[in-house]
Amino acid sequence: MPYRLRPLPVARSTMTLAIAAAASTLSGCGLDAPSGNAAGSTRTNSSQTIQAAQAPGGLGCSWIAGSDEDKGNIAYPDDAARYWAALVPVAPNLRVRMDGRFPDARYFSFNIYDPAQRATDALADIELSATQGINPFISGGDPGGSYTAYIAFGDSPAQNAKVTRQPNTLYSGVFGTGDRGIPNAGNVLILYRTYLSRKGEFRDGGVGLPTLTVESADGKTVYGEIPNCAEPFLPSGSGLIPSPGINGRTNAIDYPDTLAVDFPVAGYPPRSRVFYGLAGAAVDIGNNSLGKPLPACNSFTALDPGSCQSRIPQIPAASAGGGGFLNNLHNAYTTTSFSRRFGNIAIIRAKAPTFRNDMVKSGFGQEQLRYWSICQNEFTTQRYSGCTADENTPVDADGYFTVVISDEADRPKNVTRDNGMVWLPWGPYPDALVLYRHMLVNPAFKQAIQFVNASDDPKQKMGEFYPDPTYCRRNVFESSNNPATIFRLCAADMKQNPPL
Repeated sequence: MPYRLRPLPVARSTMTLAIAAAASTLSGCGLDAPSGNAAGSTRTNSSQTIQAAQAPGGLGCSWIAGSDEDKGNIAYPDDAARYWAALVPVAPNLRVRMDGRFPDARYFSFNIYDPAQRATDALADIELSATQGINPFISGGDPGGSYTAYIAFGDSPAQNAKVTRQPNTLYSGVFGTGDRGIPNAGNVLILYRTYLSRKGEFRDGGVGLPTLTVESADGKTVYGEIPNCAEPFLPSGSGLIPSPGINGRTNAIDYPDTLAVDFPVAGYPPRSRVFYGLAGAAVDIGNNSLGKPLPACNSFTALDPGSCQSRIPQIPAASAGGGGFLNNLHNAYTTTSFSRRFGNIAIIRAKAPTFRNDMVKSGFGQEQLRYWSICQNEFTTQRYSGCTADENTPVDADGYFTVVISDEADRPKNVTRDNGMVWLPWGPYPDALVLYRHMLVNPAFKQAIQFVNASDDPKQKMGEFYPDPTYCRRNVFESSNNPATIFRLCAADMKQNPPL
C-alpha cells in the first residue's frame, strides 16, 4: 500500500466507556453471565463450560439481519450467497470471540466494514485453523469441525502491509485514507457469508451461525455472550414470513421501448471496467455523461489529475481503500453498464476460469479461483434481476461462457444450454449493471480481475478472460447457433449501425 495507517491514540477513560457501553448493550439483551457456542453446543473457556443462549424468534439475536434476495434485494447481491449481519462492540483492550463450525459450502468468510460500507478487513475460510476436527477448505474432508476466531481493534493487514495477522483474527482497521484515517470503532458492522451452501434450512451449511462473545483483548475476562439464533428476525421474521415473489413478478415485466432513455452509467459502445471503489464509479458516470475521459482514481482524496495519475500504478484492484456497497475483500469485480437506449439485448462473453466445484482432496489448489459468477443488477436500486454461478453456467466447445440479458419478450430463441449460452432477465429498468465476480484467485492465474491495476487496460490484462460486452439485434442474434459467431456478428452490427 502507498501509505501507512495509524490509529489515533485513545484515552483510558474512552476505553472504559467503550467497555461499559458494550456491557450495557449486552445486559440490554438480557445477559447476566457468559453463555455458549454456535448451534446450541458447549465450549470450555477458562475452566467454565458455557451453554449457548438462544434468542427466541430471532429477537435480540447477535445476528440482526440475514440477506433475503426477495425481501431485501439491495447492495448488489449474488443469489448463490447468504449474508448475515451483526453489530459488534470494538474498542481498545476489547475483542469479540466467534465460535463456529465449518459449513458444508463452497466458501465462507467474515468481512468487517467502516461507516461508508467499505470492507476494512476480511478473514477467509482457508485462513482459519480448526480447534476440533479439520478445516475442509484447506485440504478437503468432511465439514463440521470447529474453529474460534476473533475481532480485534487496530490496524488491518488488508489496509496496512506492515501489520502481521495473528492466527484466526479479523481487525477493525480505520475509516478514511492515508495518515488521517481514524480507528474503525464503536458498534462496527460485520458480515458472515456462505456461498453455494449444500445444507441447512437457511443456507448456513448445516452448522448454524457462529456465536459471538465479548471479552477482554487477552481473553481473561468475559463480559458476556450475545444470544444466538437459527435465523435473525430481520427481514424474514426468522424465516416465518413467506416470500412475496417480488423478483419473479418484476422480471416478467416487458419494459416499454418508448422509455428507453439515456442512462448516465452506460456508454456506447459498452465497456467492462474493474470496480475499484465508490469514487471510481462516480468518475465512470462523469466519463459517460461528458463524453470524455476523467482521471480514474479509487480514492476521493486523489481526484486531482496530477496527484491521481502519479498514484495509479500503486493502487491494487482490490484495494481496501476503495470498495463500498458492502463489498467482499475476497472478490474482485468488473462492471458493465448497458442502456436500453442502445439496444434491448445485451451480451457478455469470456473464457470461463476453472473453479473448485466440490469438497474433495483431488485437485485442491489447481483451480484458477474458488468461485465466479455473473449477475444482472440495476444501478440505482442495487437490486439484482438474476445471476448465474460458475457451476450452473454452460460453456461452449472453446471453453467460453456467453451470458445474454433481455426481457423475456425479447429473448432470442437460440439461447439454450445446448448452444452453450445462458439467459438472464433484464428486469423492469432502463439500465443494466452486470457484475462479474472472481473470488479467492490462484496466484498463478494472472488474468484474474484481482491483478488488474488502475493503470492497466482490463481487456489487455485479462486477455481471453475479459468479459467482452456488446449489444445485439434479435434478427442478427438468431442468424446462428454458434456463440462465437453470434458475438462476432453482433459486435460488427453494433459498429455498423450505431444508435442515433
